[in-house]
Amino acid sequence: MNFDEITQRESALIRDYCVSCNQSLPRGAAFCEHCGPPKGPQETQESGITFWQAMKRIVLMTLVFALIVIYKMDWDYQAFFSSSVESPPADQVREVPEDEDYELFHYVNVSFANIREKPDENAKIITGAGKGERLIILEKGEHWSQVKLGDKQGWIATRLLSSSIE
Repeated sequence: MNFDEITQRESALIRDYCVSCNQSLPRGAAFCEHCGPPKGPQETQESGITFWQAMKRIVLMTLVFALIVIYKMDWDYQAFFSSSVESPPADQVREVPEDEDYELFHYVNVSFANIREKPDENAKIITGAGKGERLIILEKGEHWSQVKLGDKQGWIATRLLSSSIE
């Protein structure tokens, strides 16, 4: 027996018996009289989600993302939600501890700073001070400070000054 004969016999055997109930099929029948015609594939209903379910998931994911961002950025939520912003009084000055062993020095923290006649960016420049040069503070303000450098007095932007205790 060769391969073709074997496959013909097996296909005949397959066709002669019902796959479901193993009863013999009548000659030329396409399906078993007992089982009926084969059923096609079952229609499956798509398992989608509704619009509102999608919206709930989007809102939930957005809230989780926002909380992660707030946590990672170390956001001050109390200041955001408080109705009044408390700021220290303008006349309150930081107290510098007075100790005989230490002194407070002010120096320029940029490569070059202009010292002006008045506390204004357009005022006449009296002199300049280089980085690390020590200045004597006569009056310190939020934006401008009155300083003395050698025998000259003038105004310098406060943001250009740094302080150190030595």
